[in-house]
Amino acid sequence: MAIALLALVAVFVAVALAKLAARKHTVAGVPWHAEHVFGWGSTSFYALKIATGATTIPEENLRCHRGAGWRPYGMSFFGGKTVVNIVSPEDVKYLLRDAFHCFEKAPEFQEAFEPLIGRGIFNANGERWKEQRVVAAHMFSRRQLRERMGHVFGVHAQRLVRVVNGFGGRPFDMQAQWYWFAFDAVNDVAFGRRAGSLSGDAADRAFQAAFDRCQQALVSRFTVPWWKLHRRFQSSRAERTVTETTATINAYVDEVVREQMAAHEEANGRPETLTGLVVQARVDAGGGIDRKGVRDALVNFLIAGRDTTASGLTSAVEYLTAPEASGAEWQAQLLSESNRVFGSKPSRRDPLAWDDVSEGRAPVAEAVFLEALRLHPPVASNEKVCVAAAAFPSGVRVAPGQYVGWCPISTNRVPGVWGDRADEFDPARWITPAGGITTEYDEYAYPTFNAGPRLCLGRNMALLEAKIALLTLFAHFRLARAHGSVTTPVNSVTWQMAPGFTVVATQREES
Repeated sequence: MAIALLALVAVFVAVALAKLAARKHTVAGVPWHAEHVFGWGSTSFYALKIATGATTIPEENLRCHRGAGWRPYGMSFFGGKTVVNIVSPEDVKYLLRDAFHCFEKAPEFQEAFEPLIGRGIFNANGERWKEQRVVAAHMFSRRQLRERMGHVFGVHAQRLVRVVNGFGGRPFDMQAQWYWFAFDAVNDVAFGRRAGSLSGDAADRAFQAAFDRCQQALVSRFTVPWWKLHRRFQSSRAERTVTETTATINAYVDEVVREQMAAHEEANGRPETLTGLVVQARVDAGGGIDRKGVRDALVNFLIAGRDTTASGLTSAVEYLTAPEASGAEWQAQLLSESNRVFGSKPSRRDPLAWDDVSEGRAPVAEAVFLEALRLHPPVASNEKVCVAAAAFPSGVRVAPGQYVGWCPISTNRVPGVWGDRADEFDPARWITPAGGITTEYDEYAYPTFNAGPRLCLGRNMALLEAKIALLTLFAHFRLARAHGSVTTPVNSVTWQMAPGFTVVATQREES
């Protein structure tokens, strides 16, 4: 009884503090809703709901944007931190392009994710970010996509087909298969190494399990203001998880770095892999070999190449296997496109490559993937801190030190942009009347791949990989959700589902 009474008192104190913070930190032009942070239901305990797994940060931000009439809204947290969450394409454009130099990755964000991604490209600002972007850009040239990446993705997609065939019609976790497929593929294209997670390599799978658990634990730091105390005294499950998983991650990555450095030396310093490019950039700048920089580049590229693509492919299969008729309809269209694409090959067991799916040759597969990413962008919410006064088109004015959140999951569903059926899966919105794929969409209305100077370098690689993977898989199988399969999103850096996504694959007859 005493505990319940203390909990009730704590609730009232929390609400009072939130309201005081809201009045103190109100930003011009923003409806300030303390109830978006403290309360339940329409007046929800934002942090508590997320910490207990009742919802995720992106889902809660989407709910709040709906409640605010698709306008900016503000939140305040313990410790005085306040966040203004924007949503319109005009405001997103201002944040990510027009006023790019007025906003940076927040120091708190950098510190929170330092154990995993260090100061790699996703956690860097200024010159450090520019240097890494220039280096990484060499990996995504049209020549690389055409001459190497397409074939590599085709080979790994056929490996995935053999693995799925091995289940013999039994239920299996499609999400896990996509993540293992993407991990093996990105290791091949970026580092020239043969990872074996699809075939069951214990070290590769243990690393990825630790990687996923670490991301989820690090995200929890944004809902616990006193996480640094927990880190110091190892007094929470999340911080103990960070310590445990980073040990596994670092041991694996350090071994890969040693392997990569040795291969680079054997190649006489020729920058043939991402590792070689990072090392050569340091040498060209007059510096020594930076093993920490190589390590950070490797981990950041793994997140970009594994998590984002695998997350989007999982969402695509989720919608393609939905009980609504549209799922079966788009599976049928994918099969038709697969038959056409594979028609020029001796067998469906031959790997697809760049020439098979590029230049609008696979509009259905591309539209399915783009639409899945619209509804479930892999990085569904993000945050920056203001470093110079700025005034958004919507009227929001922010001063240095103010946090601004932008949520692709919300912007991608604004009814004024995407129509009354913005929440529905409809790949047709990406297909032109002539049957091609549209290229006329506003990246600020669809910031799934970021936008402005930080536009994702790997966008074309992800589209190429996804088209090849989807066409190859659906050329061989018809997928359906396993009976009783129930999944929920989890809080992580990228959109994931728990306990996975269970499907049954029925083999198609060879035509």
